[in-house]
Amino acid sequence: MVINIFAIIVGYLLGSVSPAYILGRLLKGIDIRQHGTKNAGTRNVKKVLGLGPAIITGAFDFFKGLLAMLIAWKLGAPEIIIYASGYAAIIGHIFPFYLGFRGGEGQATSVAIFLYLIIKALINGWFPFEILIPVLALAGFLFIISPTEIVGVFALPAFILLFLSRTQINITTIFLIIIMIQMWIVTLYNVRKFNLLEFSEAQAKDIKFWRTILRPLAIVFPLMYLLLDRRFMLIFIGSVALAFLLLDIVRLLSKKTNLILFKSFLFKQKEVRTFSSMTMFLVAIFLSILLFPKNIAILALTFLIFGDVFAKVIGMLFGKVHIFKKTLEGSITYFLAAGIFGMLLQPYLGVSYLILVIGALTAALVELIPWGVDDNLSVAIISGAVMYIITIF
Repeated sequence: MVINIFAIIVGYLLGSVSPAYILGRLLKGIDIRQHGTKNAGTRNVKKVLGLGPAIITGAFDFFKGLLAMLIAWKLGAPEIIIYASGYAAIIGHIFPFYLGFRGGEGQATSVAIFLYLIIKALINGWFPFEILIPVLALAGFLFIISPTEIVGVFALPAFILLFLSRTQINITTIFLIIIMIQMWIVTLYNVRKFNLLEFSEAQAKDIKFWRTILRPLAIVFPLMYLLLDRRFMLIFIGSVALAFLLLDIVRLLSKKTNLILFKSFLFKQKEVRTFSSMTMFLVAIFLSILLFPKNIAILALTFLIFGDVFAKVIGMLFGKVHIFKKTLEGSITYFLAAGIFGMLLQPYLGVSYLILVIGALTAALVELIPWGVDDNLSVAIISGAVMYIITIF
């Protein structure tokens, strides 16, 4: 018991050693937390003190959590205490007692422990290697087109979800999940702090934030279909779709009704003379269930739900290469997001990775090309048809 407590205290004390603060005092007589980005981390040290001090800071911050774990292991502490000592180093970095509990963000220390745990989990076969492929592809792509923090905003939760769906649960993998959540929270804080995901007023008005935010909740329909029979789903979705369809018909036939409804938060301006995307989306769900086998329908709808949301966000914020009325960046994001969320459901659908990839790619291309048909309808139908044809042959 004494050894365990000692190991955790050592971890905290190691973590609380802040080379950024110490070097700032020694080299320039300053408190690094009052200069630059006001963060006691490597990037701010490089900005304020230069490359050499930044290398020293980065190296120590990176390895001190692993060093704490090594000391705990040498002391004969059990596995859970070894990990606790590593996490104590992160806590020490963020809340050093001698600096008024105002330190850095602990990201370098977290990343080092994260990499160690990932390698350990891979070596022991606790999760399949293939789930890393789409996450690394997403991370690499976002690294190229956006600020570094944006990589963590999207790649970390994608990996957490895939990891939770495929991993063996033990002390190591549980601690790995804790570390990933820790890193994600800090990343979100930085993104908010520097306004890296801020839409313009025109963009916010165009995408109707409440509809974009609620779109992922539509996954409830494919999940319902996973658990319930086809006949019930056709009746249920058909009834909802019919209600929206009739609402659209009424407002399109009555100019007064249309004007009243468009003063509400329901519709986008571009839907004033046509059926709403909500209606097209519900019709797409109904037709997918009607036309395709359950596994293909669920996969096609998953592509539609998640690909559209992430393509819209990334395309608006970081899209530079315009193709038709879309962006290349948005379309690539569509493919990657569709693939990742499709992979989440793949074990329950019995669909091969080849079909999943072809379906996701088809969905992204259908969304990109201006067919003259609302992509809320065309994406699910065409990608579903392509996947169905492949399964037949």
